[in-house]
Amino acid sequence: MIGILVTGHGRFATGLKAAVELIAGASDKFKYVDFPGDSTEKLAEDQNRALDELKDCDGVLILADLVGGSPFKSAVECKFARPDQKIEVIGGSNLPMMLEAASSIEFYTDPLELANALLETGKEYIIRFELEEHEEIIDEDGI
Repeated sequence: MIGILVTGHGRFATGLKAAVELIAGASDKFKYVDFPGDSTEKLAEDQNRALDELKDCDGVLILADLVGGSPFKSAVECKFARPDQKIEVIGGSNLPMMLEAASSIEFYTDPLELANALLETGKEYIIRFELEEHEEIIDEDGI
């Protein structure tokens, strides 16, 4: 089974944790690391601690909030510092991706396969609401 590490600025990770656990329940295969902006060294320590807790998983998928931000960069550094642990990193994560992970995590043993599935889910659930106008259908007697 794959482990999931969620990380991001402010309370992004624990905010998603609250939402995911409300909808899908808690899982010990999910770890959450917030970055309040104080120290990138502490962020790396926290991420490494979470990865240590997931070391018995087949691999780990790290979901970061923002591509290029400190949590994302630190996650990439963790990936390269741990060549013996299968780690994939995604930036730009959202709640639909998290819920998909929670509902399908048991079916994956390769973090890359799960990453590809979640990327599709993330894209699919980003839409702009648009109210469509419908033509009125009037039958022959004007009703």
